[in-house]
Amino acid sequence: MNRIDSRAWLAWGIAASLPALLGRNPILIVELLFVVLVVRIVWASSGAFAGVRWFVRIAALFTVVGVVFNVLTVHVGTSVLAHLPERWPVIGGVLTLNALAYGLASGIALFTLVLIGTTVGSLVSWMDLLHAMPRRLAPIAIAGSVAWAFLPQSAHAFQQIRESQEMRGHRARGVRGLLPVIVPLLGGALERAFATSEALEARGFGASLLPGPRGGQPGRTVPLVTMCALGLLIAGAFSVLTGYARIGVVTIAIGTVLIAVVLRGPDSHRIRRTRYRLPRWMWSDTVVTGGAVVSFVSTLLASWFKPEALRFEPYPNLGLPMAYAPLTIAIALLMVPALIAPAPVADDTPEYAP
Repeated sequence: MNRIDSRAWLAWGIAASLPALLGRNPILIVELLFVVLVVRIVWASSGAFAGVRWFVRIAALFTVVGVVFNVLTVHVGTSVLAHLPERWPVIGGVLTLNALAYGLASGIALFTLVLIGTTVGSLVSWMDLLHAMPRRLAPIAIAGSVAWAFLPQSAHAFQQIRESQEMRGHRARGVRGLLPVIVPLLGGALERAFATSEALEARGFGASLLPGPRGGQPGRTVPLVTMCALGLLIAGAFSVLTGYARIGVVTIAIGTVLIAVVLRGPDSHRIRRTRYRLPRWMWSDTVVTGGAVVSFVSTLLASWFKPEALRFEPYPNLGLPMAYAPLTIAIALLMVPALIAPAPVADDTPEYAP
């Protein structure tokens, strides 16, 4: 088992994602990428990243495509690299080093976000997060765990189907050649979805433990309010990240109030859940969470009071990005999980003398 609690990993992932979402400063983005890579390398011994490597490869491919697209379509800047004929649609014009620099910063930021998401998703325990969430929000954690579990399963199924088709002499050539692979993949995904839904239905997932307002059926008010609240929280976070801070704060406040109303419903305290073994909050979890909180607050304050520390404006003149020492130190605090090596799996089986 991992020595870091899933809630601490979740806090680390949120704090690590904030610098890449708020700005494109190459210094901070490269530092953040280095921090995430070090954490992944240290925790790679647990074997948690085996099923998501294909997703990282796709992200790297899209990063390269995004950089090339930005260079070919943004014809702005004073540092000219080459000229394409003006008669060429879209890509015709000057190719600038400014567009290349901004494309690289954006591509590295996107790739770093994918690394953060796969790292957190592979190292957290969805069961622990499920038990940590309030009862009315538990379906969200279950849906997330099921969706994340389908990623490595789909990758493994795709590999098996491709190997089987190659043994039969099939060679994928173009888009049409993928049809014999995609159809069995979709069929297998539907079969796994039906099996998962039957297993959840057999365990009472989604059923109300208390009588509803009509004929003992659960009401639909709580799911609708929960969906609206989560939508408002996501919209508020997006507004804050895109520069509309006031609208975002108001939207987040409304979503938080709706979540509080849902949690304080009449049946939220009547059902008691028990666990065979409760997770223990260790000192390492406190250190990781503390570093994540400091990094998150520092990045947020810098975006409000010193936004130029996060921004990168290479147009029209390309210059050196600004290095803000306090923010650099705050991002370095995200290296804390790398200082805590994965704990070896303990064998609790008692030994008996022959």
